[in-house]
Amino acid sequence: MEALRAPDGDAWTHRQSHASLARYLLEETHEVLEVIDDPAAHGTGALADELGDLLFQILFHARVGAEEDPAWDIDDVARAFIAKMERRNPHVFGQQRERTLTDPGDVEQIIAQWHAVKAAEQASTGAREKGWFDGIPARLPALQTAAKAVHRARSAGRLEELLTAADEAARAEDAQDWGADIARALLDLAVEAESRDVDPETALRTLLERIRSGLADSEQDPGLSA
Repeated sequence: MEALRAPDGDAWTHRQSHASLARYLLEETHEVLEVIDDPAAHGTGALADELGDLLFQILFHARVGAEEDPAWDIDDVARAFIAKMERRNPHVFGQQRERTLTDPGDVEQIIAQWHAVKAAEQASTGAREKGWFDGIPARLPALQTAAKAVHRARSAGRLEELLTAADEAARAEDAQDWGADIARALLDLAVEAESRDVDPETALRTLLERIRSGLADSEQDPGLSA
């Protein structure tokens, strides 16, 4: 990355900024997901290859950051991540880790602890309590957005409040115009998926891919569709 960004390096690389690189970060993420969703690609080295492309995007952004004021680099990225993991996982990294959880194997306790630490972080900085959708990327698919909002609401003990707001929105005068009843049913599915720790977007994408693969197989073998 240093060689590419150096004055005598790559001319295309010199022109890039955080904004111009954003689309490549999105593309590489989707390529990683495609490999994960493709059973035939497992064990072929394809995932390592695609993760390398994704890692390159992170390194690229960090190299651009080294030219900003104040400057930051990949070490700052790693340090921020390490500090966050240590704060939010005291049952692993804390000085009294054995006393942190009553049952270290209880995932619900671990999740609750994570959110408690995160809430304390926000309180210490004076940040207001996040709304259902604060901080969720606008480009995130709707099913994933719903799952994240539901997870946030359930963790805060406010799931019924979110569902009540959904009911009110679904009773709007123009509800029939935009399929409010379908949307409300989809939200219920997101609630069910979140309760089982299933990403609804991934589940649907996997189903569609398997349908697509099945149709392709039947077209290649006429006997399957006979």
